[in-house]
Amino acid sequence: MKVNKLLIGVAVIATLTACEKEETYTRNYSYPINSNEPLENLAGSNVLVEKGMSDEDVMRKIRTFSGMSEKEKPVIFLTPNYYGGEEVENPNPEYMLFPHSINSMSDVWGWDYYYEYVNLGEQAFCDKYLNGELTLGMKLD
Repeated sequence: MKVNKLLIGVAVIATLTACEKEETYTRNYSYPINSNEPLENLAGSNVLVEKGMSDEDVMRKIRTFSGMSEKEKPVIFLTPNYYGGEEVENPNPEYMLFPHSINSMSDVWGWDYYYEYVNLGEQAFCDKYLNGELTLGMKLD
């Protein structure tokens, strides 16, 4: 009887440790203190996300826990990388502050991208990296 209980206990522990939990990452976001000046005086925070989570899902999560209604849809900018520098795959330009904010600690969306943006011009840069779309930062400029 004790052997059966021991085997059941080992099986349960093995099953629980074999389950893979999605890795969580942190994404930083910012928002304007004054909605009339969306590129001035930004406040910021961060949110835990799962790797591969769409920007739309991240925005929905931010709005849910911060008490923002879907109707209000205040301007929120997401960083195009996870905390620590790892790039987000296919960041949505609709939520990016670039070129007004760069990731100075990374090659991705950092100074090299900014200099390329300046040298290529806005549309050529967007064609190359953003499927021809402007970032929200570019639209608000």
